[in-house]
Amino acid sequence: MQIRVTSDDSFDVVIIGAGIAATTVALSLPANLRIAVVAQCRGITSSHWAKGGVAAACQSPDDADQHIADTLQAGGGLSDRVAVDLMVREAPAAIAFLSDLGVTFEGLPGREAGHALPRIWHANGDATGAAIMSALEKKILSKTNLVVLTGSLIEIATSNTGVSGVLIENDNSAALLRTSKVVLATGGATGLWSYHTSPPTNLGLGIVAAYRAGAIVGDLEFTQFHPTAIALSASPLVLATEALRGAGAWIVDEDGKRFLFDYDPAGELATRDKVSLAISRHSGQAYLDTRPIDECELTAKFPSFVNACREMGFDPISTPVPIRPAAHYTMGGIVTGTYGETNIAGLYAVGECANSGVHGANRLASNSLLEGVVFGRRAALHLASASFPDNATAHPSSCSLPTRATSLSRLMHSVDTALGIEREGSTIKTTREALAADETEDMDPFLAHRYVAASELVTMMLEAAESRVGSVGSHTRSDQQPEDTLYRLQFLHGSKAQRVRRFS
Repeated sequence: MQIRVTSDDSFDVVIIGAGIAATTVALSLPANLRIAVVAQCRGITSSHWAKGGVAAACQSPDDADQHIADTLQAGGGLSDRVAVDLMVREAPAAIAFLSDLGVTFEGLPGREAGHALPRIWHANGDATGAAIMSALEKKILSKTNLVVLTGSLIEIATSNTGVSGVLIENDNSAALLRTSKVVLATGGATGLWSYHTSPPTNLGLGIVAAYRAGAIVGDLEFTQFHPTAIALSASPLVLATEALRGAGAWIVDEDGKRFLFDYDPAGELATRDKVSLAISRHSGQAYLDTRPIDECELTAKFPSFVNACREMGFDPISTPVPIRPAAHYTMGGIVTGTYGETNIAGLYAVGECANSGVHGANRLASNSLLEGVVFGRRAALHLASASFPDNATAHPSSCSLPTRATSLSRLMHSVDTALGIEREGSTIKTTREALAADETEDMDPFLAHRYVAASELVTMMLEAAESRVGSVGSHTRSDQQPEDTLYRLQFLHGSKAQRVRRFS
């Protein structure tokens, strides 16, 4: 269906997204640039919902080398060592950057699973993401060189020399934003699972738009399941922060047994991939028991958790909380360099939609907000000095959108069936083939556009999961076969997944 393009405008930089990575880029760019920030839903991003903190080794006895070692260990050998080194060594500067913008961090860092030492900096207890975003959004509103637009990405326009603009949906019509510099900070794809902790708009649409424009995407088989989503809440599930276990909470079964030690010697402090797998394999309901934490500490440091539980009708001070793993973070995405740059001139990606290489096969807790700030600042530095051709894009009178697509419920069923915590080759193959043959439904063209893109991403995720026959990090194959797992699967538009090695 042809949709009329009603308007166009020109900007030096267009940023698609409204979370910590997007706002960091916007606030780090020079004031002489005209910037547009396109937000699909203001105030509703994974950054706003982040319950954990920002990981940074800022004081003795901790140091950058230990933080690097913990990150590499969690990543299952697939993290890019150069990217990890940069992120970790720039972490103290990231904390200082946020503090200068008005974020008030609490006095002492906490510990979370997978971290050898306390290095997690919190603001406003277990609502660090909301506290950070509140401070950044106040600064955004004071910027006179910046406009915030409500809309969602349709397409990245390119020429032979790079980016020339973006088409966005705005008030049920399409608008063209001309620019030679685009930053994608569109979040991950965990909204494709029935049980997830992210905003439901997280369908990976920025990843697909970049892929269609010619960007390389990779590591799509790796999705992290957070082990302690509250089982009684509706999807998106309310998260019980990792910091609760760092403070002494237990995970127990229906008999009160701390069963995680049967699966990993680190118990509750094992990394998320290991804890989620243990919960999924253990029979019966799992619970988060916060009674080992002092009551005053629990209510003071974790008010969001306590209030959420009480709103659901039970008190975590006296009663263990039923939990279940839920899709939480997309490790794969748009392949980038150390400044967020992609293989397309003028196109950058930061935050969860990016595949910067720092997380490998499994993200270490509280490295995501850190990644958003560090690589957001680095992208802004690169954007400020980079020069790309001013690719004039003719103002199209219309753009073509589909009117039929596979329903979101059908896509969720495919993802739940084949891309859970534990995967099996024949199920992945059958699901992929069924999705390819699936009947489509008539729907609004803008909605159909989103679901066609989501279906394209699900297909690539299934192909990647089927290709990787071994188990590593968040990707566990029940039918695993012996293989050298130290490779990465990457897709370029029109090609099958390619194995590459990108380590240093």
